Amino acid sequence: MITRFSVAMTTSVAQRLTGHLRRADGQEDCTFILWRPSTGSSRTTALIVDLVLPEAGDRIVHGTVDFTSEYFLRAADIAAEHGCGLGFIHAHPRGRRWQRLNDIDYAAEASFAAQTITLTGLPLVGMTFAGADARYGARVWQRHAPRTYVPTEAENVRVVGDRFTVTFNDTLIPSPEATDRQVRTISAWGQDTQNDLARLHVGVVGTGSVGMPIVEALARTGLQHLSFFDFDTVEYLNLDRLLHATGRDVRLHRAKVDIAARAARRSATGANIRVATHELSVAEPDGFAAAADCDLLFSCVDRPWPRAVLNLLAYAHLIPVVDGGISVDARDQRLKGAEWRAHVAAPGRACMECLGQYDPAHVPVERDGLLDDPAYIRGLSADHPLRRKENVFIFSTSAAAAQLNQFLTMVTAPSGVADTGAHLYHLTTGTIDQRLEGCQAACPYDGTLRALGDDAPVTVTGRHPAAERARTARALAVRRWPLRIWRAVDDLLVRILDRP
Repeated sequence: MITRFSVAMTTSVAQRLTGHLRRADGQEDCTFILWRPSTGSSRTTALIVDLVLPEAGDRIVHGTVDFTSEYFLRAADIAAEHGCGLGFIHAHPRGRRWQRLNDIDYAAEASFAAQTITLTGLPLVGMTFAGADARYGARVWQRHAPRTYVPTEAENVRVVGDRFTVTFNDTLIPSPEATDRQVRTISAWGQDTQNDLARLHVGVVGTGSVGMPIVEALARTGLQHLSFFDFDTVEYLNLDRLLHATGRDVRLHRAKVDIAARAARRSATGANIRVATHELSVAEPDGFAAAADCDLLFSCVDRPWPRAVLNLLAYAHLIPVVDGGISVDARDQRLKGAEWRAHVAAPGRACMECLGQYDPAHVPVERDGLLDDPAYIRGLSADHPLRRKENVFIFSTSAAAAQLNQFLTMVTAPSGVADTGAHLYHLTTGTIDQRLEGCQAACPYDGTLRALGDDAPVTVTGRHPAAERARTARALAVRRWPLRIWRAVDDLLVRILDRP
């Protein structure tokens, strides 16, 4: 039984829907749609992959709209043939924002909910299009008793591509109450934009030197639902780059995600921030599933395997990923130069593999554990990308700022511009290179894998020995009774100091 539900589609699919449903004569229209499931740990998303547009005689428009049984059966046959679920969308020409069913619409969708699951094996997804502002409402029809199907309302409907727009179900995810700590923030873009930003469920993958400033910015901007992913423990060598981390955190063997959660709660300007911590890699099955629950992800990792996983989430599961990275040229104890990248991986944009953010040949090397084998690393050349680790906090904050700018541009579209391309900043010249074109022609991510969701024919997750070792070492350390007491005392002090 699906308890949490959402819908996502690409910009190109949304444009086709708008072109068909927004009629010049102002009357209602409809179409059947095909969808595939994307299953997270607690939320299922219907990925809209195609339209089964009506042919002559398939529907009758008379102010409202009716469709024939022949049209339904044709659409169901196409869905079954392609291994898809079937959905139905109709327009409310003058509607705005989230659209719910009226009694007539409810009865119409309920009348073929049972037949849909019989013919396709997946439940009926119903959608309503708001013609005034091209927004949506959505639900999934599930069996509650014999011959009784009831709709479960979606939390949101997301459109992913050059721009990222989300229609929220105000009943399930109401607009947050503005606080006096957000006056200057709201003055920059208005209450409506703030409401949409604050309700996004954003995941930060990697809460290290780049991820932590992003956590800080999201919390201060007022986002209220954040998830953090990182299996590492804070070490002394992190303290020159890891915002909010202290020597006490090292001595208490704190997980990096715990530092991020503590910082987010302290810096939050929203009234009711929710933070989930995952001491996992997104390359582990549970980490992948938790990431699939997010509306948007920040990639703050420097390894090829998690980047490959995030690339799949961006295109096969339609979860945009804001990615970035840093490269420092330091030779003979002297800084020669540095570069940092920022870009968004999403349909219609270049993926991380096409941008050269990771080499797919290195993914199996990491999966086999060789990147954590000192002997293997010593055998690589000094300038090999898998060996170089130079970084300083100033570069980390610059990379984080570049990623945050990509995120904000995509979501708010200042002056109507949502996609400024992938950026590469050169420290030595102070210049920025832009790449505006999308993936290469043969790239599978924005091609054959697009919107396949659970049906993607690749397995990117598996056992992650390095993550397992980090968690085990942390658990063993915390079991020692002196450390246990100090951790308990520190936790208590944190709760007291952070109390509003």
